[in-house]
Amino acid sequence: MKTLVTLQQNLLKAALLIFVTALSILSNGRSLTTGTIPGKATIFSVVLTNTNKVDLKWSTEMESDLSHFIVERSIDGKNYSDAALVFAYGTTTTRSDYVFTDNISKIQAGEIYYRISSIGSDGKSQYSDIRIVRTSK
Repeated sequence: MKTLVTLQQNLLKAALLIFVTALSILSNGRSLTTGTIPGKATIFSVVLTNTNKVDLKWSTEMESDLSHFIVERSIDGKNYSDAALVFAYGTTTTRSDYVFTDNISKIQAGEIYYRISSIGSDGKSQYSDIRIVRTSK
């Protein structure tokens, strides 16, 4: 039974690795497909605009007591640090668009991972899906 569980875990890890690799290949080092931020934002994309900048764009269809977003960056996909704080509109029933341009000129990494944390007025937070940008460094 233990061998079966280990096999299933290894297959799941392999499938996840294939999926992330496929997304990176499809992006061709320029941008990734859009995805969702659970419960708050509906679109999240990243685009390498040149060798020194990454444009992050996300939208919400509605906001209810949303305080702000924290854009987080990682060079290993595990350890994230804050790249920016972006204030939300708060409460609205209309679409809100957000943009942050990350200056990566001092980052020496072949891949940069991004995620966005949505922070409510009550302090509760939700993470977005992770997006990966391949640089030429």
